[in-house]
Amino acid sequence: MNPTSPEGEHAVSDPIAIALIAAIAGMGTVASPLILSYMANRQRRAEKKEDWAREDRVASQAAEAARLLLAANERVAKTAAATDARVAKTAAVTNAKLDVIHTLVNSGLTAAIKAEYDATVRQLALMREVVELRRVSGRPSAEPSPEAVAAIEATAGRVEELRAALADRYAKTERAEESLDASGTEDQEERP
Repeated sequence: MNPTSPEGEHAVSDPIAIALIAAIAGMGTVASPLILSYMANRQRRAEKKEDWAREDRVASQAAEAARLLLAANERVAKTAAATDARVAKTAAVTNAKLDVIHTLVNSGLTAAIKAEYDATVRQLALMREVVELRRVSGRPSAEPSPEAVAAIEATAGRVEELRAALADRYAKTERAEESLDASGTEDQEERP
């Protein structure tokens, strides 16, 4: 090599320059995929970190929603239990009142039974008096006929049936009135 060449003092020979350029190009060819891979990996890690952070936020929101839902369900359950208790109590009071009303409505039937009882007692008394009058009349056939005796016994049996039915109805009516008085007092106490 000639130091006084027109290319200057520091001129590099062509083969060295070509080798140097080839080496730089080779390093660039090898290094650029490595650099690109490094940058892509770095970006993927950053994206994953963002995804994980987003998933953590979503999980946190889901946990909060689940907690709120559980609290709401507990409130609903308490409200439902209180409502069920009120409904059961109201149903019991209503059923008791319906029983009372049923008994009191049947008081018309009780009056009809009482009228039948009174009429049957009068009829029985008249039948017995007719038989007694026949006996004291001195007629030869003063004894009552078997049909008359059977009718008197049937009428006496009916009087006893009616007496028992009336006693039962009067007892039920009395209990119903007591229950009505008691439930009326309870209702007044419960009202605000």
